[in-house]
Amino acid sequence: SARASVVQIFCAEMSTLAHLLVRADEPTRTVIHPYRKPVEDPMLDGQVLVHVSKLVVTANTLTYALAGKMPVLKYFQHFPIPKDAPDGLAMTPCWGTGVVIASKCPAVRVGARIHGYFPFSPTVVLTPSEATATSFIDAAPHRVDLLKPYKMYVSSEDPRFKGLSYDEEDYEMATGVLFSTGWAMAQVPAVHPAKPKALILTSASSRTSRAAAFAAKFHKLPVEVVGLTSAANLDYVRGLGIYDSVHIYSDVSSLKKQTVAVQDVAGSAEVQQSLYEHFGGQIVYFGSVGMSHVGAAGKRPKLTGLGGAPPSPFLVFSAIEEVRKVYGDFKVRRWLADSSKAYNSRMLPEFRAERRYGAEQTRAVFDSMVQGAADPQVTYVCSMWPEDLHEPVVASSKL
Repeated sequence: SARASVVQIFCAEMSTLAHLLVRADEPTRTVIHPYRKPVEDPMLDGQVLVHVSKLVVTANTLTYALAGKMPVLKYFQHFPIPKDAPDGLAMTPCWGTGVVIASKCPAVRVGARIHGYFPFSPTVVLTPSEATATSFIDAAPHRVDLLKPYKMYVSSEDPRFKGLSYDEEDYEMATGVLFSTGWAMAQVPAVHPAKPKALILTSASSRTSRAAAFAAKFHKLPVEVVGLTSAANLDYVRGLGIYDSVHIYSDVSSLKKQTVAVQDVAGSAEVQQSLYEHFGGQIVYFGSVGMSHVGAAGKRPKLTGLGGAPPSPFLVFSAIEEVRKVYGDFKVRRWLADSSKAYNSRMLPEFRAERRYGAEQTRAVFDSMVQGAADPQVTYVCSMWPEDLHEPVVASSKL
């Protein structure tokens, strides 16, 4: 029974369970904090208790941490820290998969397997609203003013997930979820009134930049696609065959002078400055997408007098809306679906997951991302649970 499964899990050795938190003012520093049984915080009517089975830790996870306090994004607001945690800490959200193990919400049954935004915690309480046959929105009071796509949870009965294998489920959370971001990154310069000749993608080995490069080629967009990456990843990125050219960061000054749009996933002040120093007024658009270069966090480039369009935050939802204004909703939906299908066919066979269990191993993966030591060809799938408990024993059920 569902009750038996909850008891089974919570009778596990609780000393092995913990949350992984970060310092709010220095989010590259992690803190392991002991986990309390959720029965000490009983659910309210309308809520569900979710066992967080898997977290897909990528460069985007670091961006969520580094941008945790940004006014529009407010990533740290999604999941409050435990009540007994010290002040000054924060919870970074992460895409992942969970299973409902207790429910006081008639619309969401025990056993429902759901995919969405989760904390680095063994469990989380959600407050479902706007429930359909395969999805719901978390209406927790602290998330009311947060961006809706980050509050949506989709069940395994949804067409995107139905019938997927265990690895395919992780691929979808690691790559499929982010494809729309890359797709929009490619489309923005294509509809820009200045019609830039080239699209420059920093952190070219990242999932979002790879998706952007693929989308630009798939749709035959009228831009040269240029990737910038580290020397360590140069051969790998060139081998992907989705960029017109790939260069290391120190070679920016040798790039062809032409009008360019930049989608900056790296977030490095040094790289930004080198691009503005080289292209100046030929930069017609500069989108700040991510912060994969953790060491550059908090540093600001000196751009005064260099010319060019100033950096502006890239928000995928706003970007797709701009593309819709040009092509209409029907075309955008069709193009996005077609290119996503083609991208998955290309990338899924190469997908390789490395699985880590428990707070210490998960922390090691996060720290390797911070240090730039993570392998871009690997997807790190973590769980705050021990391996033998990371999937709860409950019967499957639709929402």
